[in-house]
Amino acid sequence: MFKNYTLNRLLALVATVSFAFLLADTIIEHRDILSKELLAYIPVVFSLIGMLIGIGAVTQWNARWIRWFQIFLFASFIVAAAGVYLHIGDDDDRDKQTTEVSAKQEKEKDKPLLAPLAFGGIAVVGLLGTSRKWHAEVI
Repeated sequence: MFKNYTLNRLLALVATVSFAFLLADTIIEHRDILSKELLAYIPVVFSLIGMLIGIGAVTQWNARWIRWFQIFLFASFIVAAAGVYLHIGDDDDRDKQTTEVSAKQEKEKDKPLLAPLAFGGIAVVGLLGTSRKWHAEVI
């Protein structure tokens, strides 16, 4: 099935599958805060849309779908940066309001600071695959 795919198309497929794994991982990691924080849905929805656009791009592999995927991949850099900002953001206001922090709340405070950069990594792989300047070498 994949033996007729070019290296570019395979890289786009890797990016698409990565969005699927990131969707599953984000749902698992954000399960506790999805009901409390509306912003926690951003990486979930973004991963789902990335997976769907990626599937369209890989299966159709025409200029229109590739362009849509490229635009989405560029937006991934913005989501990655926003995610890092939100993960690093201070929760001092919440700490001042509560005098006693339970163990569960302390665990929620420990956010993986660089986890959102996964969106940027996927974008790099996808953009390499959809770039017209980087054609696969024929052996």
